[in-house]
Amino acid sequence: MKVIFKDNQFSFQVLRLLGGATSGASDIGEVISTAKKIGEGDFEGWCREWTNLAKKIHGFADEYYAKEHFVSAKHAYLRASNYYRAAEFYLHENPNDPRIDELYNAGIECFSYVMKLNKPVIEAVKISYENTTLPGHFYHVENGNNPRPVLVLVNGYDGTKEEFYGLAMSALEHGMNFFTFEGPGQGETVRKQHLFFRHDYEKVVTPVINYLLSRKEIDSNCIVLMGESLGGYLAPRAAAFEHRIAACIANGGVYDFMGFRRPANFSRADFYENLRCKPEECNNLLYEEMKKSSEIRWAMTHGMYVFGEKTPAALVLKTENFYLKGVAEKIKCPTLVIDSENEGFFKGQAKMVYDELKCKKDFMLFTKEDGAEEHCQVGAKLIAGERIFNWIETILNNKALV
Repeated sequence: MKVIFKDNQFSFQVLRLLGGATSGASDIGEVISTAKKIGEGDFEGWCREWTNLAKKIHGFADEYYAKEHFVSAKHAYLRASNYYRAAEFYLHENPNDPRIDELYNAGIECFSYVMKLNKPVIEAVKISYENTTLPGHFYHVENGNNPRPVLVLVNGYDGTKEEFYGLAMSALEHGMNFFTFEGPGQGETVRKQHLFFRHDYEKVVTPVINYLLSRKEIDSNCIVLMGESLGGYLAPRAAAFEHRIAACIANGGVYDFMGFRRPANFSRADFYENLRCKPEECNNLLYEEMKKSSEIRWAMTHGMYVFGEKTPAALVLKTENFYLKGVAEKIKCPTLVIDSENEGFFKGQAKMVYDELKCKKDFMLFTKEDGAEEHCQVGAKLIAGERIFNWIETILNNKALV
């Protein structure tokens, strides 16, 4: 589904922004008018125009807040936060660019006002993790004194905890608490703490589960783990080893993060061995591809940023263990694997995850006919949320009857 741009990457990101309108995280006219000012594949123009819009809406929010128009202020702060996220999106090819911190911090500041003004309550928490902490947001069911189920959202390659405000509001409507956090390689942890992605994500999720079980609001038998995008690898990986999870959702399933992108004449083992033996040759090839495609340029430069690597070959080599072969079969809880008809980033991967599972499992495909064919149903979060929450409720209701 092309929106505004012919460039696949820019079109997808605009659709992502438009989808935020369903939860008040964007406004359609603001997004369209801003996008039309940006040239195809122009990373600098992208940053400039979304920064201008973010600052404009931020200014409105501050004015509303000062005049005690608190409902309007919350709405404007939410949009500004999302526009700052968009503005910073393509800056990571220069990790020392001062705009990364400037824009990210402005977005966090705006969302702090959303948290302050929001009812039900959004609570900022810190999860003990190795020798540091991980940041998270706990969304409380209103008047939720009794233990309730909780939906735990595992982020992906480039999302932020603030971006899942809309999903959180849906979870609360369904009578579930909601928790999202940023692990190594994500959001605040990579920008502020310089923690980079790791493949053994159970080491990240287990401290999260420990924390949630310490809270009186949580029904310990009803913890649902959901991963979006690369989270479609991270969540199943964690569920394979962390068996206190009642159900797992992979949207969309990621069986082999980078290995499936290998040339057709290479086995997976040979592909990674070639990277080890001929890194300069591989770098030259990847740099040439980055010149031709904004999608590949962003994927490589952002990947180096969140994996802590200096070259494309080193980045791809770092992904060798992001592989569910021999792992997915260890998952014991009911698992939903989701795919999208026009999956542009992990085509064919969801079915591979599904086929590997030995637990109770379901497969859900979103189609062009639904208007939900893009990666993670970007631009169609209402229909996606309806079907996903229906599945969660069915699983948890059946669990209650056992």
